[in-house]
Amino acid sequence: MHQRSNGFTLIELMIVIAIVAVIASYGIPRFNSMMQNGRLSTQVNELHGLMQLARSEAVTNRVITLICGSTDQATCDTNSWEQGVMVFRDRDGNGSASAAELVRVMPAVTNGNTIRGANGAISFQTDGTLVGGAMLRICDDRAEPSSRQVRLNTAGQSRISKGNAQGDVVCP
Repeated sequence: MHQRSNGFTLIELMIVIAIVAVIASYGIPRFNSMMQNGRLSTQVNELHGLMQLARSEAVTNRVITLICGSTDQATCDTNSWEQGVMVFRDRDGNGSASAAELVRVMPAVTNGNTIRGANGAISFQTDGTLVGGAMLRICDDRAEPSSRQVRLNTAGQSRISKGNAQGDVVCP
């Protein structure tokens, strides 16, 4: 009688490895794109939340509240939004945050994304409005197709969008 072997032949093993390789070569790039989208969405949602917080602080405390890019969490920097973002109540009107005025800080972006748009601070008045609208662009290394904007209208309401009326968001 012929006994049956319990195992895989070399041919069967090679076929399984080939199938796994084909599936992985298709799935890994998609997984990387999904991870980049997740990081970008997290950053956009965090900025959106900070803008809503700044508006809420302005209305609740009846004090001008600023949100701006900052490298040292004390002074606003005009083009350093990816170096960190801070929200503070500007009680003394000097445009700088003391420890007592600081509300929240978003740490520096470490994944290579860029945040551009508003020159200087975005200032919420005591009624939650802005003197003018504002917009921040968040971009990753894929540039325009994956970029997002957080827009503020003069009423102080914020919304997240992909692109604008002229097309996709322009990234640096």
